[in-house]
This record gives sequence, C-alpha cells and structure tokens, in this order.
Amino acid sequence: MLKVLFIDDEPLIREGLTSIIEWGNYGYQVVGTAKNGKVGLEKIRTLRPDVVFVDIRMPGLSGIDMVKQAKSEGFPCKFVVLSGYSNFSYAQQSIRLGMESYLLKPIDEEELIPLIQQLKEKCISENLLHSQIHEYETMTEYEEWKGFLLGRKKSDSWLKHDQNETFHIASVTFIENPEKSWVEGKLDTDRLYKYFWMDQVMYLLFKNSDIASINRFFQSTSRLMAAKQHQFQLIEEGTTIEKLPEIVNQIKQLQDLHFSYGNTTILSNNKLIAEKSGLAQDWVKEVCRSIEFEDDNKLDSYFEEIERYYQAKQYQSPRITAELIEITKDIYTILSKANTDIHIPSNEEMASIICASQTLQELLSSLKDQLSKTASEINGFACNAENTIEKIIEFVERFYYKDLNLKVIADLFNYNRSYLGKKFKKQTDNYFHHYLDIVRMEKAKYFLVEEDLKVYEVSEKVGYSNNDYFYKKFKKYVGVSPKEFQKKHRKQHA
Repeated sequence: MLKVLFIDDEPLIREGLTSIIEWGNYGYQVVGTAKNGKVGLEKIRTLRPDVVFVDIRMPGLSGIDMVKQAKSEGFPCKFVVLSGYSNFSYAQQSIRLGMESYLLKPIDEEELIPLIQQLKEKCISENLLHSQIHEYETMTEYEEWKGFLLGRKKSDSWLKHDQNETFHIASVTFIENPEKSWVEGKLDTDRLYKYFWMDQVMYLLFKNSDIASINRFFQSTSRLMAAKQHQFQLIEEGTTIEKLPEIVNQIKQLQDLHFSYGNTTILSNNKLIAEKSGLAQDWVKEVCRSIEFEDDNKLDSYFEEIERYYQAKQYQSPRITAELIEITKDIYTILSKANTDIHIPSNEEMASIICASQTLQELLSSLKDQLSKTASEINGFACNAENTIEKIIEFVERFYYKDLNLKVIADLFNYNRSYLGKKFKKQTDNYFHHYLDIVRMEKAKYFLVEEDLKVYEVSEKVGYSNNDYFYKKFKKYVGVSPKEFQKKHRKQHA
C-alpha cells in the first residue's frame, strides 16, 4: 500500500481527510497527520510517505516553504496542495515546485477519488521504473566487478576511489550446490563490502576488516548454513584493490582443496599442511599388521598419516581416489596371502565405497570401517595376559621369514622387551632368538626337500639375506650343510 500523510492546521480538515473515504479500498494507508509545517516536515523525514496533502497557508513554516525544504532534502513524495482560496499565484508556485495537484477546501470526495487513483498509477509506474534502473545499475556494477576480479577488465575509477583501502577476499563452496537465493538469505550483507557469484561459487569481499571479524562473520554464517555442507576459503593477508585479481587465483587454488580438507569449515592459506614427505615405505605392511593385531589405535594413526600426506600433496580428488583404490588392493593382497578365507571386496565394491565419499575424511573413514570388518574376520594376533606366548608362537609360525627379533615382537605385542624375553623363556624353555632359529630351520628343511629349492632361494625364503650366515646356522642346528642335507634326502627318495 502507498503511505499518505495529512498536514493542516485545522483539526476538522485533518480529521475529515482521514475519514472522507476508505483509503484502504484505494490502495492507501494513512500513516499520520500533522498540525503545522514544522511537525509535517519531521513526519516526512520519519514516515517517508508516498503522498502528502498539505495546507498551503499555515502559521510558522508555510506549506510552500515546507515542500521546498522536503524536496531539497531529496524526499520524492507526491504533494497535493490544499487551500481555502482560489488563488492563482499559489497555483503558479505549486506548479513551479512540481506539486501534483491543487485542491480547494472543503474537499470534494468526487474530486479526491480520481486524483488519488491517478497518483497511485503514477507512483506504481515510477517505482517500477526506479526498480528497473536500480536493477540495471546493480547488474552493470556486478558484471564490471566480475570482469575486474577475473582479470578481464581494469577499472581506473575503482582503483582511484579505493586505492588506499585494504581488502580481503574469500569464497564459499558447497558439496551440493544450493539455490543461490538460499545462500544470499543467510548473509549479513551489512558486514560485507560486496559479494559475487562466479558459476556456483560465491565470492565475498571485505573492506578494511580485520581477520578476527571476518572469522566471526564466517562462524555466524556457517551456523545459518549448517543444512548444506560448505567451506569458506580465505587468503588471510590483506591486499590492495589492484592485486585482487591475483588473490582470486589463490582463492581458486584453495577451492580445489575442499575435498582434501573436507572437515575444515574455514580453510585459509595459513592452515595448509606444509610437509610434503612421502608415506613411509612400509606403510601398507604396517596397516596390514595393525589389522592382524586388531590394533585400532595404530590403524587410526596410519590413517591420520595418509590424510596429512594427501593434504600436503594437494592432489585433486580423482587422483586421490584412484591411488587409494590401488593402495586398498595392495592391503588385501598382503592380507589374503596369510588369510585365504577373508572376503576381498571386488573392484566394483571398492569403487562404490570410495567414489561415494564427498571428502577425503569420509573416504578414509569408509575405508577404515571396511578394513575393521576384515580384521574381525581374521584369526588375528590380539591377545591377553593368558595367551600372549601362544599368539607370539603363532605369529612366528606365520611370519618367520620377516625381519624378526625380540624388540620387534615386544613392540608388536605392547610388552617390555626384557619382561617378554623372560616370560617367553619360562613358557617355552627357549630364548626367543633360539626358538626363531629352530622354526626357520624346520621351514628350510621343508623347502630343501619338498620343494627342491636352491640353497640361496631357501635362505631368502626363511628370512636370511646373507647366504653364508644361513649356511652356518643350518649346519649348527642340523649338523650338516644345506646342500648335504638336500643330497641325502634326494638319494632316499630316488
């Protein structure tokens, strides 16, 4: 509805205008009355009416002078002059001031209604035009800024106007893009200098704001946008307006890391992991070992390590997912050698688990869950105080060919090395290194006779990288050299 205000020093006129017609039926709302020009001017300033009926002659500030003052202050009201006299000079002044009409008192309803209908149409038409002009100006400015930030256009007028200001630019990205109007509705635009959309990414421009206030803006906005998974990207260092296009390119690099830093709501250039060392060479083997021991704490630490690795590498999501599929295959290949009955996920199963994840953190969590299920299938080496030695013996029987010693075993089973050595000797009547040698020699005899392998092949197969050392050990425990042992048994089977 249009707002209408009545200004007249006669109470009867003010009351009569208020009740002469049902203003609401004609699209108007009576927002107030005033008894003189001074009060009327104040009400114009506070109520901002669309149409004002004003008595031309009032004590103090006259209607003519009040209208002059209101127009000088930029108020776009439509003024209708009221007068008890048919005075041509007043009519001339009214026309010069751009008033809409001149009504004689007492007001005639039949004269008033056509006038307010005409004024309503004019107001609606002008409001529409102003809206279109504003929209055009806004769109033009919007496109100018976009072109400037993308480096396609340089605006000398902006550079001059804001050359001494400090700017920060940020962006907000979404896993699943929401309606732009929904996002805009969550913004406190009073705390922003500008905002722009470039494709499905919103850019936020701050002028003369400190990092603390920008972060508070992110935090409050993030709470309002919690229904949509999102991330803010920010270059923390302030910049001049000339360098904003360069900063936009840096922001785009942060946007590419949304997948790797999916658990970070506010990702700034100063939060990136700098270390770029590779994964430990035996990372896959250590993961397999933690699965076999059902050691969730170690498994967690290995997955934290690979998360940091990919964050530091700053790879795109397709490369990360492809590499993790291969790494997972390697893990299952190793596990299946000693655990033939475990379920190995097909390529399709692994792809569905990995590709369904929207962030690196979701992906690693899904993989860890899958491997934890595998751990429960394996007759692993998790143990308690009563069966520790039995589990160690089982482990040695399975992994005798690895680089084993008491320290390695103590670390694996979370025991003090000295205490474990005594415990092992007490229960088996053998020192650990002696027991390991016995197991390896028994396996060596099997490979020499049953598989007819060469001595150097057997040496490697049972965990000795030095053939001479294997030769001495074998002769010590068996009484003859490996070659002599093999020849003797060949003759027996001939």
